[in-house]
Amino acid sequence: MSQVITKAVILAAGMGLRMKAMGEEIPKGFILLDDRPIIEHSLSTLISCGIREIMIVTGHKAEYYEKLKETYPEIRTVENTRYAETGTICSLGCARDFVDADFILLESDLVYDPTAITGILNASHSDCLLLSGTTLAGDEVYVEANENCVTAISKNRDHIKDSVGEYIGIAKISKQLYDRLIPFAESNPRLSYDMDCLVQIASEHPVFFFKMEELDWAEIDDLSQLTRAQKVWERIKASRP
Repeated sequence: MSQVITKAVILAAGMGLRMKAMGEEIPKGFILLDDRPIIEHSLSTLISCGIREIMIVTGHKAEYYEKLKETYPEIRTVENTRYAETGTICSLGCARDFVDADFILLESDLVYDPTAITGILNASHSDCLLLSGTTLAGDEVYVEANENCVTAISKNRDHIKDSVGEYIGIAKISKQLYDRLIPFAESNPRLSYDMDCLVQIASEHPVFFFKMEELDWAEIDDLSQLTRAQKVWERIKASRP
């Protein structure tokens, strides 16, 4: 049985180059929806779902997240000082002193229905990626699996034989899996934690998926995705009681 999870790690070091001027001025987590940064929407959801300690791995415009700690006592921060030249595995490795138990892993540039967090928390497996159905959002991350175990993750659809869904950037990670990921942060810090490292480990340490076919969610990597995210946000609000 999975342990009760009270920790989360948010990867927020990225530069947001495809956001052009907006990405230069603010980190992507501070893009506004309803006059509130998307990172705060995410924090509120996590806290409401029982998450009590949240590590944000910062980099680009780290001072924005430092300021946020004044409002949220649940937050800690650690800076990936090499954010401009490393991948997400390096940022994940920066949280090593924080991770002493299973945790929820997510990215700072996500907009999602709160059921995403309750869904992944309640998923039966300790190591689990949250997938959705087809979004046609652009920049999709496709997942291939064998009997519910992940075997490949790629943005190139041609590299995936049979896609079981799209990875949304939210996962449940055990301490045991995290400990197997960390060596990659030292040996090859330019790698991505998902498409590169998880796939290499999955043959020896199974990583499962949990799919929410109709989940409303969006990632914001460029201005067209921001437009889509605004529409998704309106759907999320409309579905609330």
